[in-house]
Amino acid sequence: MGKDKKSKASKHIRCDVQFDGNPQGVFRAGDTVSGTVEIQLDKPKKFRGIALRINGFAATSWSAKLTGTDAKNVASKKKAHFNGREDYFGSITYFVGSDVGNPLEVLAGVYRYPFTCEIPPNAPSSKEGKYGHIRYVVKLSLERPWKYDHVFQVPFIVQSHADLALAPDRMLQPARAEIVQTFYFGLTDPLIVTATTPRTGYAPGEVIEVTVHVNNQSSVDVRSITVKFQRVDTFLSQVPVVQQHLEHTVLEERTIGRVAGRNDAVFEENILIGSTVPSDEERCRIIMTRYEVEVMIRPVRSRKKLLLALPIVVGTVGLPKTLYPMQLLEKEREALGLDRPPLTPIPLESPPPYPDDAQPSTSRAFAADGPTSTEEHEFEKGSEPYTPRDFDEND
Repeated sequence: MGKDKKSKASKHIRCDVQFDGNPQGVFRAGDTVSGTVEIQLDKPKKFRGIALRINGFAATSWSAKLTGTDAKNVASKKKAHFNGREDYFGSITYFVGSDVGNPLEVLAGVYRYPFTCEIPPNAPSSKEGKYGHIRYVVKLSLERPWKYDHVFQVPFIVQSHADLALAPDRMLQPARAEIVQTFYFGLTDPLIVTATTPRTGYAPGEVIEVTVHVNNQSSVDVRSITVKFQRVDTFLSQVPVVQQHLEHTVLEERTIGRVAGRNDAVFEENILIGSTVPSDEERCRIIMTRYEVEVMIRPVRSRKKLLLALPIVVGTVGLPKTLYPMQLLEKEREALGLDRPPLTPIPLESPPPYPDDAQPSTSRAFAADGPTSTEEHEFEKGSEPYTPRDFDEND
């Protein structure tokens, strides 16, 4: 990859980029990007050319020690810079001059230039991460001979399309993970933990119903169970060698109850998916995105953390409701609060209502093989609800 030419700002030049009918600059793969560039010069300036570049690309970068050999064939570790790049589209338009022409004087005033560009239908979604990014940029360069260029750039957001209905059998497949653990060098009965979701594919606005079954046959108590819904981004380098880094972003986290030894319990967690980028492991070869529900079990008197991972696919368009089993639809509506009975007046002899801050929890626990009880228990949530940060399918 070549280095970008250095740039310098000027107090005598102002630039503004406006997208037609889209002030926030949010587009979908396959859309046409169009707009106007406005340049204001306070005094005459000489430029070799005024160029507009529109491009989309992915880039990864980090530094790490690389094992190699020196001149004497002795193993050594040296710090190396790892990077990768992938381009999706690019265009360049010269409004004034060219990249090889003689300098031209541009008089003071306001100049407006329209532009347009097609986004490929298979372009990946915009992403920002610790080890790389996928970006789409409109960049205006006022090129000067033998001097730094004046460069102004404005990013725009692209969201790829992911319709879960294109693979309904896979999206409706339940997810299940199980772990069996003994303690004290295998002298105890096992602790068996099973986590499940009724399906694999979801879209923003839908609810993941996570069920955790703890069959604790051992004498060791389970201190806590943590359920996380997280995004996992994989970043790959291309030079000097192929290497990868993972970045985990927790979108929602819940902590649920304790399970004593010789006990059996089942917990349910309903996790609402907020606005986020879709799962994508095909459109970009150096930055891939997947989602998972991670269940972490912490036994008492043990340093071991038992981990279960349930793969989740997030799309932009959900599955048709006609494909759902009726019981799943009822659970989802209940989790969203859509099937609550109407409020009735409180009789005078009734106890006072709960205070406003006593909100019901979406976590429920019940015994699997014990006496039947209709009492629900509240459990502390591990963090605040996930706040959407990217874009909304309904925008």
